[in-house]
Amino acid sequence: MLARFDSCYFICHTSVSCNSVSLQVHVQMFPMKITDTEHDWREGSEQYRFIEHCLASADRQKQPWLIFAAHRVLCYSSDKKYSFIEGSFEEPMGRESLQKLWQKYKVDIAFYGHVHNYERTCPIYQNICVNKEKSHFSGTVNGTIHVVVGGAGRHLSHFAEVPPIWNLYRDYDFGFVKLTAFNHSYLLLEYKKSRDGKVYDSFTISRDYRNVLVCVHDGCEATTLAF
Repeated sequence: MLARFDSCYFICHTSVSCNSVSLQVHVQMFPMKITDTEHDWREGSEQYRFIEHCLASADRQKQPWLIFAAHRVLCYSSDKKYSFIEGSFEEPMGRESLQKLWQKYKVDIAFYGHVHNYERTCPIYQNICVNKEKSHFSGTVNGTIHVVVGGAGRHLSHFAEVPPIWNLYRDYDFGFVKLTAFNHSYLLLEYKKSRDGKVYDSFTISRDYRNVLVCVHDGCEATTLAF
């Protein structure tokens, strides 16, 4: 077993218990950062430093689509548990620290489980939808799309009655997502229901490498003018 925060690679057999399960997985054109939601992810923590190291090390020319994943919802969910009990649409202190990293390193999509339903947000930063498109995003997206895809088993989780403004699609059913990178410039996400395998929600992102380099709000290093 190898489970350390000082490397972006992780090996852990399922038959053993790993103390630290924050990891980086490279799958063809997807560098995927998987965060352990049972350990501290706040700014200043060991895991936070590891997350930033892995996001910063992604070569967006070779692997253009940067994916973040975690078990518990660290950003946006209109599930009843979060909207009524927590009152914040997330795990306590979920996005306060991490959204700075998602924006700085231009994370394309963040996936979560734990909540047993499906939900997709607009590209969002600091509770604000930063793109008016609904299903096709082109060029510089300006924010991260957050997807809850927890309908893989057990009982389903009920949503709050009124969808939040950042919600683009939600579904109370069992299902899964399929993520396809056709090339370095075109990405497709499809949400399919388990009962029939048909697509019920989808979106695409199209762009080239120069769009990743564009400065967005809180997405560039601070600069000063020296005379």
